[in-house]
Amino acid sequence: MNNLVVGAGLTGAVIAERIASKLRENVTVIDRASHVGGMHYDYLDKDSGILVQPKHLNFLHTNSKFIWDYLSNFANLTPVTFRPLVQIQGFSATMPLCLLTLHEIFPEDFAKMLENKLIAKFGYNKKITLAEMHRNFDDDLKFLSEYFYENVFKPYTIKQWGLSEESLPDCADTYYPFFISLDDRYFKEKYQAVPVCGWTNMIENILKHKNIKLKLNTDFSEINVAKYDRIFFTGSIDEYFDYKHGELPYRSVRVELNENLTDFGKIATYNYPYDYDFIRANVYKNVMPNNIYSNNKDIVGFEYIEDFELGKNERFYPVNNELSQSIYRQYLEESENLHNIFFAGRLGEFKYYESDELITRAFETVARLMINNDNIEEKNDEIEDGALEEINNDNNE
Repeated sequence: MNNLVVGAGLTGAVIAERIASKLRENVTVIDRASHVGGMHYDYLDKDSGILVQPKHLNFLHTNSKFIWDYLSNFANLTPVTFRPLVQIQGFSATMPLCLLTLHEIFPEDFAKMLENKLIAKFGYNKKITLAEMHRNFDDDLKFLSEYFYENVFKPYTIKQWGLSEESLPDCADTYYPFFISLDDRYFKEKYQAVPVCGWTNMIENILKHKNIKLKLNTDFSEINVAKYDRIFFTGSIDEYFDYKHGELPYRSVRVELNENLTDFGKIATYNYPYDYDFIRANVYKNVMPNNIYSNNKDIVGFEYIEDFELGKNERFYPVNNELSQSIYRQYLEESENLHNIFFAGRLGEFKYYESDELITRAFETVARLMINNDNIEEKNDEIEDGALEEINNDNNE
């Protein structure tokens, strides 16, 4: 069979590799961009050797050893620990919010009192929400929840989703997390890393298979789909159906690079929920802090979140509400009636996925094909089923 994969991002690349290596079929992968990677696109700055992620800062974080081992076939993964900071009323504080955050923004005696009350009420090494904190009858904890609501959750949510203040939930209904611990890691999964040579390099390696043909600068509208037995579409599902039920809403990410800064800071990401128009600043050389670079310059990406506009920017965060879900369900119903056309990934499924989830979805997409494919040796079915079982077992630990 001939297969077409639309989109050379992480989802499309893994789908193509699985089909090529497990089904042993030919795959053509197309992308309208001049490079692979999608929102995982990155490049090495020639002057400094800094790995720049100009679309979005991506980390692999997963509990699945299988996913770690799978990606290790295509890249050297360097373990990293992501410890961003958040600016709160002039203080640089630990994010995620935790006991350390208290001691960074409040006087020591007051911070210690709050810490003791949180531990006494909820226990140590617990994850709670601002809502749980607020619903407590203790006035000090109610103050704390409202403080974080006003200075972190509310301004961050307005920037991230473009919502009005009036449309936000009350503090008592806010599920923003607080960790009653000293663990300042943003991600808690067992395996955390970035590819040493970048996501783009790793995705290029995933696509290096004799059964895969890659065609960049190619739009889906240019393709004669009659040539292909199956189509795997990782673009936006509403675009595939020519927006017949309406346009699905997204928030887009715009990164403005500044290469003329030095000593911006020692942290990979600084979050600015209240100050400035940008929401965060990514200092790329600090993503892999053990690397030695050829000069002391910083390349900083100032990240802005804005509404997606067709022809102006790129889709990134699906905006989930009652109306958008109603529109998506109409497209989903139509897609279920199509023969041998599969939608996958963040845009194809109108759902935000982390990097490891994208890989899992790609495996699941191909595994469904293998169940009914008589041309595949039985042992390959067992390998694929075993892989999915191992991923699921790892993630449930």
